[in-house]
Amino acid sequence: MAFITPGLPIKTTFDVIIRNNFITKNNHENFGAPGSIVSGIPPGTGILVMAADDVIIENNIISGNDNAGIIITDFANGGAEASNDPDSEPNPDRISILDNFMINNGNNPVGELKALMMTQLSTTGPDILAIGGGEGSSIRDKERYRTWGLSSFGTPAISSTADTKTFLLDEPAEARAISKKDLGEMTYYGICSGCHAFDIRLIGVPTNIIQMIYKDNPQGIVDYINDPKNLRDDYPEMPPQDYLSEDAKLAVAEYILALKK
Repeated sequence: MAFITPGLPIKTTFDVIIRNNFITKNNHENFGAPGSIVSGIPPGTGILVMAADDVIIENNIISGNDNAGIIITDFANGGAEASNDPDSEPNPDRISILDNFMINNGNNPVGELKALMMTQLSTTGPDILAIGGGEGSSIRDKERYRTWGLSSFGTPAISSTADTKTFLLDEPAEARAISKKDLGEMTYYGICSGCHAFDIRLIGVPTNIIQMIYKDNPQGIVDYINDPKNLRDDYPEMPPQDYLSEDAKLAVAEYILALKK
């Protein structure tokens, strides 16, 4: 998946290359936390791009995925239409599909894709589906694949990413002194926000619920970070984060309690 999760502090996903993978028979029942955005991804989906930009998909073997090989979607069609996050741009832009080997996908589409294909008098899903908004996307040799919704896709400006080894910096950034507030913010971005959005369910309890439970009690959050207990049947148990420094634990606890959407 290359996607934006609305409601998190990080509002963008871009400059992603998905290449040189076997993406085969991804048909297992979705085991995402009930009610979370990821729990709505249909079984049988090989690659999902939702609202991410500048994503290149190249040199993958994508086979046997019963719903579709690649789905490119916006928030509205990807199950995130209720997110109400005005700071996250909802459309996937400038997606480039280069050479991939795709076979035997879409044999058992489900849900909305199944209904869509039935309107085309087809019981088979596509190798590649693009649905919703977005602009500037492209595909190489579109005729090689069974596609739906790619009429606006142009021809890619590049034919390969073989010379691109990384989008990371050539040299590590210099270490810098940070304030307690910055330490809490960075810890929240880097660790907590992967499971806790502000007011929507991901994997863990939304942050605004944590604020209500631990109002004026940052030490209570620190204690839970050190020794989590599964107190709710409808959420999975959080793994301990006791590897964090004591300063980071208290800083992120105070940051969580002060956070506003």
